[in-house]
Amino acid sequence: MKPREPRRRTMPVSFAKATNTGRVRSSNEDALFARPPVFVVADGMGGARAGEIASGEAIRPFEDFTPAAAPEAELAALIRAANGRIHEMAADDEERSGMGTTVTAAAVSGDSVGIAHVGDSRAYRWRGGELEQLTEDHSLVGEMLRQGKISASEAETHPQRSIITRALGIEPEVEIDTSSVDWEPGDIFLLCSDGLTSMVPDQEIAAIIGGKESLEQAAAGLVDAANTHGGRDNITVILFSPGEDETTVLSSVPEEHHHTGSGGFRSRLGTRTGRALALALAIALLTGGAWLINRNIYYVGAHGGYVSIYRGVPVDMGPLSFSSAYSISTIRMDDLEPFERERIDRHDLRSLEGARQVVDNYSRQTDRRRQEQDSLGGGSATDTAPSATATGGGY
Repeated sequence: MKPREPRRRTMPVSFAKATNTGRVRSSNEDALFARPPVFVVADGMGGARAGEIASGEAIRPFEDFTPAAAPEAELAALIRAANGRIHEMAADDEERSGMGTTVTAAAVSGDSVGIAHVGDSRAYRWRGGELEQLTEDHSLVGEMLRQGKISASEAETHPQRSIITRALGIEPEVEIDTSSVDWEPGDIFLLCSDGLTSMVPDQEIAAIIGGKESLEQAAAGLVDAANTHGGRDNITVILFSPGEDETTVLSSVPEEHHHTGSGGFRSRLGTRTGRALALALAIALLTGGAWLINRNIYYVGAHGGYVSIYRGVPVDMGPLSFSSAYSISTIRMDDLEPFERERIDRHDLRSLEGARQVVDNYSRQTDRRRQEQDSLGGGSATDTAPSATATGGGY
């Protein structure tokens, strides 16, 4: 009889995560994955919502990944595979031409953390009140800083700081930086998109992390700080601390990718900014602004297992509900990828046109996947869906 392989012991890791559209952008093109011991942040770019597709594809290979010792090479291999996929998708669809994404991935293994990185999203280690940047920005300003052409203070406000020199999907092959760092009890690691670091200086980031009682509070505090400083970009953060029981920290976003199959769901807005916004909107509804707000704010959710557009805000107060189904598509939630279902579960507030664009994007993606499966001889990916119905309007 073949001896049973010993079960790999998973390092306990506490973590928290939060993502926010910010105060300027109309949609969130960041993506994140957090399932101990693996953590990933990606920041997409491209027209026609292609950035959202690219960042989602960047995190997808990590969903079934279990790292071994010294995981940097494995992380790089997954990123390399994602790069090929994104580049292929961009080449096959003119609307996605030039789409790309950053990616910063980390995996805890033994007494070290392996890191793989492309772009200007960052990894940090907070230790004893000091914040150390673990990745180098692949950006024009980052290169100028390393060459001594500008100072660190000049880099923070340089008008070209958003121009990146390396990203997934732009070329068939991509150069990936890898590294490994040790961890000590009490260390906190931060992965984040540049929506945080372009708004909040490192000293303030360090103070927020050290000044909160939990990782969840720190994650929410970082998002709040970025929005307070202007929120000019999407903001995504993951905080994790190796050697701590992961059950001691609640996450700002659901730990597992999931969705609800009926209209009886409601969002628990993950950050204090989100909760304050929801409360303000609810108060406005109760004090005379109900008609105006309910007519002009929409979000994408699930209804009866299908992707749907809701009008209003995803808030319940006792028996009162402040949203209703506006239109129901023929796209089944079960046909979406996990990262797509997670985005729907965020219930980002949008204009009607923005919500329609999201639904149209998912329709194209499910059609593409169905065609790919058909071309491989697998038949249709889904059963025939019922025809679309609508409440209060349609698309």
